[in-house]
Formats: sequence, C-alpha cells, structure tokens
Amino acid sequence: MDTEMTVALIGAAGVCGTIAGTIVGARIQAHGGYAQAQAARDAAATAAQAARRQALHDLRWTSLTALLRAAAECMEATGQMYTSSEVRADAGRAELERAYHAYRLVQAEAELAAPTELREALDGMRRVVMGAWDDVRMRAPTERAQRALDELCRTGDPAAINAKESLTRLRASGAPLWNPLFGNPPTEYEVVIDALNAVPRLDRKQVRLLLANAAVPLEYEHNRFENVRGARRARTERQRAYEAARHELIAVARDVLNTNEP
Repeated sequence: MDTEMTVALIGAAGVCGTIAGTIVGARIQAHGGYAQAQAARDAAATAAQAARRQALHDLRWTSLTALLRAAAECMEATGQMYTSSEVRADAGRAELERAYHAYRLVQAEAELAAPTELREALDGMRRVVMGAWDDVRMRAPTERAQRALDELCRTGDPAAINAKESLTRLRASGAPLWNPLFGNPPTEYEVVIDALNAVPRLDRKQVRLLLANAAVPLEYEHNRFENVRGARRARTERQRAYEAARHELIAVARDVLNTNEP
C-alpha cells in the first residue's frame, strides 16, 4: 500500500470516528436528558402524592375537630333545656335546634371525609347525640313543669305543696300511666287533677304535662316499670353514653390519623 492511500485511509478513519463519536455522544446526552426528565416527573408525582396525603389528613383532622365541637355544643344545649330556670325557654329551644342542625351538617362532612376505620365510632357518636336530642324534646317540657311546681313549693304556696304531695302519693300507689290527651282518667287521678288545677300559677299545659307523667317514677324512687325511666335518669345515661362515644372516637381518630406519634 502506497503512502498516499495509507494517508487517505487514516483520514477517512478519523472522519468516521469523529462522526461515530458525535452520534454516540448525542445518544448518551439524549438518554441522560430523558433520565433527568423522568426523574423530574417521578419527583413531581411523589411530591403531588405527598401533598394529597397531607391535604386529606388535614381535611380529616379539621372535620373531626369540628364534629367534636358541634357534638359538645349540642349536648350542652340539651342539658340547658333540662336545667334552665326558665319554664318557657323559646330561646333555649331555638338554640337547641340551631346546635343540632349544625351538628348534623358536620357529621355528614366527617362521614364523607373519614376513612373506613372511623365509621363505627362516628356512627356511635351520631346515635348518642340524636338520642339526646329526641329525649330532650320529649322530656324537658315535663322537667320544666316539675321545676315550676317545686319552685312554688319552695315559696310556701299551700296549693302547690298539696299538689306535689298528691303526685307523690299517686306514684307510690302504683297507679297506671295515663295521658290526658287520650281518654278519661283512672279513678286514682281524680285527687291529683283537682290538686293541680287548684294551683293558680300553673297553666293548663303544665298541668297536662305533670298528669301525663304523674305515675312515672322519679329518679330517686323505686322503678316498678321495666320500660319507664325518669327524665333525670335518662339524661344521666345519655351523658354517660356521650362521654363514652367521645372517648372512643378520639382514641380511634388518633390511631388512624397517626397523631399519637411524638
């Protein structure tokens, strides 16, 4: 091989090597750019997933906090209906309805956001609060009427004292339950009816309420009726059930949302 051909081949080889190197370098660079882009996409997806989990955690925490607050306000409103010194507490009833409506809204929001593990505890809270609301609507008016009679007795009103003693004797005698809205009264009620109607500072609605519950044993009396509870006893039981449901919900929420960690 002569010198000119050798030089030509060497030159061609150099050109081909340069081209090949350029192609290989471009491919490596392109592959590196793809890897970088994929890594960026993966990092963005991971960050988005973490942000989603944090947002969901915050939503659940907020909704459960609102639920606990609304449940406490509703239970407080039911308690005030029993203990308020006002016999006619229209404002108290309005506050109770407002508190209960607010509770139902946040309960629905919490049930929607909560994980499956919290559903049973949330349902327990719902049953307790709804039961307390039902109880107070049925029982609190009678409690107010009884409190009005007690207050008259404390002032020394002789008619009120006689009416209260008549109610006590009726309960002790084992008289049957009777609602003034349905049918004629049993003979055992005649003395009590006359005694209550003789108290001028009790209105007709209060008298009817007292008669409808005249034979229901009070909290401190022996309960001969398996299916009858005094209003005070029922209220105490509801409060205990609420405290238990609240404790259970908080415990489960802390475990599920992993807030027990330091």
